[in-house]
Amino acid sequence: MTRPWRLAPLAAGAAAVAVALVPASASAQDGGETEPISGDVVVEDGLELTGTLDEEPFDVWANVLGLKPHGSEEILQVYCIDIRTDIDFDSPYAEGEWTESGVANLENVRWVLAHGHPNATAEDLLAESGAAVPEDWDSAATARVAYAGTQAAVWHFTDGFTAAADPVIDGTEAQNRAVSDVYEYLVSGAGRMPDPSEYFVELGGLDEAEYEDGRFGPYTVRSNAGPVELSAEGGSLVDENGDEVTVRDDGEQFHIVLDEDSEGITITGKAAYDLPIGRVFLATTEESLSERATNPVSSGESQKLILAQPRESEVPAEWRFALDLPESGEEEEPEAQPQLPVTGSNLTLAFAAGFALLIGGLTAAVVARRRPSAEQTLR
Repeated sequence: MTRPWRLAPLAAGAAAVAVALVPASASAQDGGETEPISGDVVVEDGLELTGTLDEEPFDVWANVLGLKPHGSEEILQVYCIDIRTDIDFDSPYAEGEWTESGVANLENVRWVLAHGHPNATAEDLLAESGAAVPEDWDSAATARVAYAGTQAAVWHFTDGFTAAADPVIDGTEAQNRAVSDVYEYLVSGAGRMPDPSEYFVELGGLDEAEYEDGRFGPYTVRSNAGPVELSAEGGSLVDENGDEVTVRDDGEQFHIVLDEDSEGITITGKAAYDLPIGRVFLATTEESLSERATNPVSSGESQKLILAQPRESEVPAEWRFALDLPESGEEEEPEAQPQLPVTGSNLTLAFAAGFALLIGGLTAAVVARRRPSAEQTLR
């Protein structure tokens, strides 16, 4: 009988990736742990806000906060997530765990930061929220109200602060309207944003894929981290029209075409996304930042801060398909392989038990079995 071409996973697993929160200067491919960012707080004048906290009137300054990492001239924009505590400007700050900060509603806060300032420009944020911008406002004045409205929305979820209808103390009518509009837009729209550990890139369609017209497929890209860049070694990836593809969105498909005389193909996928919105910074002492410290990151009696600016990170994935042809003289019982239609072969998937391929936090390897040529056909 004629043996069909088929694809069978050599190793299978969900393409789940554990992503470390690393500074922009560190490589995600280093494989080792990186030191947390430490730095000093810088501040620019902001707006004084009024509202309620614990059902009592409450006034608070929404000064524009930044964190200057040690050894860098870059200023990272941060927000306060601890409205009841003053900033100790004499203490450096270092990255800590969100659970260590003891602050609630991270998913809502992450949404606010993703849609607030500076991830949306001040002008875009005010336009999206429906706020009017006076012609005499310069970029600094616009940024000040965008920051204040975003900070008030952050405090709403972290501390239970509710901004007043006219939230800016001694503010102009335009400032009050703009801050209020930004605050209402961010609070009312806040939804869930995935934690970075929930991002994935996977390959679907293994059970349904067929071999027809010289190609295997279709396979479906699954990703919640954005478009997936694809590259292949040992073959090519094509769409339904036979055109080569290098990027697939979630739900889009491709086929595999092996190179002539190829013994397999390795497909590499990569989805880039902004990481992280939601990095927490806690006050420390110089002693706690030293190598001699038992606990290198410990919170002090100072405001807890959260990073507002995203940094790019990646979710990698890899799938390997290896050619497995029958050996010369090999025989196979008819019942071991069903007869297949002329138009194509349903792929039979045989998982190799107890084997997992992990490459730098990624998974998935698959073996491809191809129907032999006429000279290789067994009868």
